[in-house]
Amino acid sequence: MVRYSVLFMSRLLALVSILLLALPALAWDATGHSIIAVIAYDRLTGKTRARVDQLIREHPDYETILTRGAPDAPEARARYAFMTAAVWPDMIKGDRRFWDDTRQNAVPTALLPGFPDMRRHTNWHYYDTPYAPDGAPIQMQPPPSALSELPRLIRELNRASELQKVYDLPWFEHIEGDVHQPLHSIGRFLRSAEGSDQGGNRVFVMPGQTLHAFWDSACGRENSLAYITKFAAEAVAENPAPRRMEKNPRKWIEESAKIAIAQVYTFGNETGSREQPLRLPQSYVENARRVAKARVALAGYRLAAMLNDRLK
Repeated sequence: MVRYSVLFMSRLLALVSILLLALPALAWDATGHSIIAVIAYDRLTGKTRARVDQLIREHPDYETILTRGAPDAPEARARYAFMTAAVWPDMIKGDRRFWDDTRQNAVPTALLPGFPDMRRHTNWHYYDTPYAPDGAPIQMQPPPSALSELPRLIRELNRASELQKVYDLPWFEHIEGDVHQPLHSIGRFLRSAEGSDQGGNRVFVMPGQTLHAFWDSACGRENSLAYITKFAAEAVAENPAPRRMEKNPRKWIEESAKIAIAQVYTFGNETGSREQPLRLPQSYVENARRVAKARVALAGYRLAAMLNDRLK
């Protein structure tokens, strides 16, 4: 019995460790990013799709990560690789080949073939637009951020070297999706708290998660192709593409920040705590799912439009 308990606890601790390592990687989480990618890929022109497929095949992680578990059929395999590429920037947050350039005294890792650099670039994933509902002092987020990197990536998609484009494409897929998650575009400042809430990462809600994590998973956590395809179809059916496609990343971020103010922080100037997290009413949960569906659909439409424009 003692031996069984030790074995059970060791496995439990290992599982907890894996889950804790995975937590920083959430950003719409893998499900949301996959849904956005599927919506976009299905709207690429034939010429753009061929170009996208070519770039992704040249990615140094194509065989080891981007097509791991992919279907054998060439077209389905290419679609799967594009979908996985949209998640890749989150995957490298726990990859020892890469180093965290946001940490003081971090030791750079060796540059590997096919990569222009080995940084994790965790500050590229968001831009915390300052929001102070009670007049608290604010701080502006310095670059690099989603606000500075999205325009650069867009420029480089048709101007940079082939090596840079191969590297940039998954980053553009990912960050474009990130800024359509409302809490990737805002930081709330309150007089009762020190500094920003970091896009809801310092707000605790039931059951035992942050507000940011709650919104990251608003599209669900099911990663099967069947679920992703079904959710993407529902999102598109319920949220048709706009007639005018906004292509300015600053506008995407401003739009998401406004949605966060109107739809996310509706519970007032509360933060909850780990010990006493906020309880979100069922109406809030249902509305979050509707908002998330609309945001991933719009992100997919815009991603396709930008790639069709830049990778003709």
